[in-house]
Amino acid sequence: AAKQRSTSTAAVVAPPSFVQPSKMPPFPHENPTTGDHAPVASAVFPRSAVFAPLLSSSPASTGDIGFLSRSSLPRSAPFVPTEAAKQGSGPAFDTSYPTIVNQAHIRAQPAQRPLSASSLADSAATAVALSAATSPLGDYPNSIAAQADGGVVASFIMQHPTAAPGNLNQFEAQAYHDYDHDYGYDALAEYDTPSSRTFENADGPGEVFLAPAFPDGGDASIAQSVGTVSDSVQALGRRAREFLEQGSSHGNGKPRFELENDLNYFDSDHRHAHGHAVGADLLALHKRSLSTYSLAPKSNELQSNMAWDRGRRSSHDDFPTTGASRKFIINVEETKRRILEQEDTDGDCQITVQDAGPKMFTLGTANSNGFHKFEIRGTYMLSNLLQELALATDHGRKFITIDESRLNENPVDRMHRLIKYHFWDGLTRRIDAEGLEVICADPKNRQQDQQHRIYVPFHDDFALQYYKKVQKERPHLRLDVVQLPDVITPQFVQSLNKQPGLLSLALRRHVDPSTGAEKVVGTPFVVPGGRFNEMYGWDSYFEALGLLIDGRIALAQGMVENFMYEIEHYGKILNANRSYYLTRSQPPFLTDMILQVYRAFVRSNSDVEQHRLMVEPAPRRAWEKGELKVWLARGVRSALKELFGVWMCPPRLDPETGLSKYHPEGIGMPPETESNHFHHVLLPFAKAHNMTIEEFEQAYARKEVNVPELDEYFIHDRAVRESGHDTTYRFDGNCANLATIDLNSLLYKYELDLYKIISEEFGGSFRVRVRRGANDEHLKAFHDWLENILDRGVRGSIGENGGWNSSWGKGIVVFDHDLDEEYHSLADNLENPSFTGVPSYSQPGPSSGLFSVVLPASLFLSMSKRTRQLVHRHLWSEEDHLFYDYDCRLGRQSPYKSCTALWALWSGVATAEQAAKLVPRALQLFEVVGGLVAGTEESRGPISLARPNRQWDYPYGWAPHQVLAWEGLERYGYHLEARRLVYRWLYTLVKAFVDFNGVVPEKFDVVGMTHRVQVEYGNVGTDFRFVVREGFGWMNASFQ
Repeated sequence: AAKQRSTSTAAVVAPPSFVQPSKMPPFPHENPTTGDHAPVASAVFPRSAVFAPLLSSSPASTGDIGFLSRSSLPRSAPFVPTEAAKQGSGPAFDTSYPTIVNQAHIRAQPAQRPLSASSLADSAATAVALSAATSPLGDYPNSIAAQADGGVVASFIMQHPTAAPGNLNQFEAQAYHDYDHDYGYDALAEYDTPSSRTFENADGPGEVFLAPAFPDGGDASIAQSVGTVSDSVQALGRRAREFLEQGSSHGNGKPRFELENDLNYFDSDHRHAHGHAVGADLLALHKRSLSTYSLAPKSNELQSNMAWDRGRRSSHDDFPTTGASRKFIINVEETKRRILEQEDTDGDCQITVQDAGPKMFTLGTANSNGFHKFEIRGTYMLSNLLQELALATDHGRKFITIDESRLNENPVDRMHRLIKYHFWDGLTRRIDAEGLEVICADPKNRQQDQQHRIYVPFHDDFALQYYKKVQKERPHLRLDVVQLPDVITPQFVQSLNKQPGLLSLALRRHVDPSTGAEKVVGTPFVVPGGRFNEMYGWDSYFEALGLLIDGRIALAQGMVENFMYEIEHYGKILNANRSYYLTRSQPPFLTDMILQVYRAFVRSNSDVEQHRLMVEPAPRRAWEKGELKVWLARGVRSALKELFGVWMCPPRLDPETGLSKYHPEGIGMPPETESNHFHHVLLPFAKAHNMTIEEFEQAYARKEVNVPELDEYFIHDRAVRESGHDTTYRFDGNCANLATIDLNSLLYKYELDLYKIISEEFGGSFRVRVRRGANDEHLKAFHDWLENILDRGVRGSIGENGGWNSSWGKGIVVFDHDLDEEYHSLADNLENPSFTGVPSYSQPGPSSGLFSVVLPASLFLSMSKRTRQLVHRHLWSEEDHLFYDYDCRLGRQSPYKSCTALWALWSGVATAEQAAKLVPRALQLFEVVGGLVAGTEESRGPISLARPNRQWDYPYGWAPHQVLAWEGLERYGYHLEARRLVYRWLYTLVKAFVDFNGVVPEKFDVVGMTHRVQVEYGNVGTDFRFVVREGFGWMNASFQ
């Protein structure tokens, strides 16, 4: 069907794994006036469309991705067979109400659920026939589209209740909603005024293509243009009624549909939601909206007992006569009490598809002062009403007027709006006097000492004085202000475990332009979710991507500047800014984050202008070129310090492979875990020492017992947390030994980014100043590093025990004001044609405590080439067409298959030839209904009470994996595959948002298509009352 989009016809094409139905003569489309057979133009749907599960059948599918119209989404209407139909003649269904057939998509999975040719055609034909038969000849048109698209057969209906035949240049597109069948609610939206919207795409009025299929198979292409679609429907209706008259049973004589007895939320395998439903399951519809019935012949007695005359539920003023949108006048507290009492049957202060209420609530219209009533129907609208009532309560409102458009708002638009204008603000924090009121409390602090505490770096005297002032002015905070030592060792960090606290971040001097008063404010940052109050490492990168899309440049800028502060004062981007994270980093994304924000500055100085007061004491029109250069130079110094001082030196750099590992320096048990988290690990050692678990835990912390095996276990445990993938069987007991594909892909990107930035922005070389360190340790380390580079070259130094050790980078000064002034004055003239391309240094004298280093851009190009070579050598499997982690201790690849293999595409470390092999293999392994799964079920292994599931394994999917895969596929030209994965993920998000009171969770079970997971740490973002206020950081970003 995708190929035929270029023509003017659309045909039902069976997937390759199915037997093609026998050919039938082309379906005629007589134009009553001319007798011509005009073709139907293919529908072109807008990108900004309501998502519905038009999912392809296999990862290898090349079919296009369909979207539903943005027009208002109608509720399902019951079939109302006419008396003539009961007697075997006349129109099959009553058309006194607009009829929407709530049919499911058919999603074929050849490898798992092969469908016979007859069942495939039969399912599509039934949907077409039932819908077409609702429109007798001469009535307004009901048009059908059935499309086979790389394994997808998708059906939907577009209709306009008031359009006359032949007058359909613009028409209302009333698209059905797939998950309306048995999930506990009716639809996403009520009818709008019929003339209020038209179905249009980017190129003009929408077109509809018709492609019915029937049990006798064939290439039943319907040919007709939009202007004469009624003629096509008349012919389609005749054909459909002929089909109904031929009989309604399968070959085995069983009825095609059964009476609906008691449909509950049983769709655990999500066959209906994702198009697996076939045969009798095809039209299993929602019990409150529509009852299915058997097409098999029934006795008169049975027919008389059925509710044939049950019409579509309508409100007292279903169709307003005016063009104005409907508004409701509401008593806030009384309405909230009533709706919770009626609809929230499980008492969780949410209205979801799992509640057993009637899913119908009556409101009085504002125009009639509450006299006329209107029924709000369905989980989505009712939950939206509950959310609006909760927000009104927050603002102290007793009575409000709500526009109906707010209740039936397109869920895609609603989710986008909430994220952009509400969720980011709900997740924003600052560490200043006002912010400490909110974030001092640490839910992970399980020590007896519950004192609120903030640790301040040794070299930040300004912050130390500020927080002492806050301590004095706000005694109710019970704030303890502690200055950290100059050198932070793992032993010192362990000593802080019983006195945990926040780590300070960047502060700003803000001058109020109206008063001239100066005020100190914290540099803002975004936290992952509502229960977090710290700035997390790799979460922040993805959050920044979403912020930039939403125009929140200043907030993304603040997060980069907080990372600069962490690297300057704590030596690394921290897991998060709490004291127990001081030895632990997270996956490095800083260079790309800096570039994204810098490019946003360059693109839109006007956006910077809007937030300028947050940065400087006085407003300016825009960022000057010199200011931008200074900001970028600080970012480059930060990235150099992290690359050289964290990832390219022991213990994280493996000398043999030349690749890097997650290997933090911390010792002992991580204190932030639950009190009993390690009991199963400690129990055998406690028994061996004849102690209780509590006694052994205390003795081990005081080093009264020596257990090397346990020491190694906690090294690996900390490494798992540094990886960001805590926890997974991929890293079970070996993480600190693994050179992972994700980490080394990121470091390759670091090196390549530094080469490009220094080449393009700083004239081919970059100067930093470095602290000499105690006993000149950094200066001596630099001499050794430089001598090794000059002797062996970059290629000979990295890997194969070549002696690379760039630990001198720990002394790089990030906030170097002297160099800032130099870059500001030379912003337009940074070329250095006399530079030789060899690293060099100068030493101003022992009294200065600093030495200068000039680094050529070519150094980072050579480093990136070496990293790429080592990744291909150790991590690529030509046999499996996949990137694996490499166990440096065992000297072989780890067998765990992880979807982080696709990070090699995001970073560009894979060759085009490797990508051609990797993409189909990775999609075969990791693509599931809801997106990409973290790893394969085989790699995870069997699950039991003794071996429970872990959240970064199968069947869970995470936003970072999706986002990097999308961009990686796009980078290598796999646009269709990227779009398909995007669609799967966004459908997963929207489905949960609609079904479960607007939830935006931390993760999903992308196989079972649910956010209700039974796994360690639960699912952040799902525990809320009435209304979602923040979502989850990287989930918000992935949607935007």
